[in-house]
Amino acid sequence: MNGFILVAHGSRRVAANQEIAAFAQSLSQAMATRFDVTGHAFWELADPRIGEVIDQQIAVGATNIKLLPYFLAQGTHVVNDLPSVLEQKRVQYPEVTLTLLPHLGALPNFANWLAEQL
Repeated sequence: MNGFILVAHGSRRVAANQEIAAFAQSLSQAMATRFDVTGHAFWELADPRIGEVIDQQIAVGATNIKLLPYFLAQGTHVVNDLPSVLEQKRVQYPEVTLTLLPHLGALPNFANWLAEQL
C-alpha cells in the first residue's frame, strides 16, 4: 500500500496550518490513483507531527511512504531534521520503505512552471 505525506513547517498562525491542510486535501484528490493513503504533517508549531502521521499510515497498511518537503530551500529541516526522523522510523519499521522526495524548490522544472504562472 502506497502512502504520501506533505510535510510543511507549521505555524503559530492557525489559518496558515489550515491552508496547508486544505492544499494537502486537494493534492490527495489529484493523486488518488497513485496513493492509497495521503496526509500532511508539520515539523513544528502545529499538529499532526511527522512521526505521528507516519505511524498512522503504517497502522492502516502503508508499506511504501513518500514524503514531500513543502519547503523552497535546503534549510536545516530539509537537510538534517527530516532525514533524522526518517532514519528513526526506518529503524522502528524496517519493513517499510520511507522515501524523502526533493523539496519543493528542487523539483524538476519548478522554476519554469512558476515562471509560466506569473
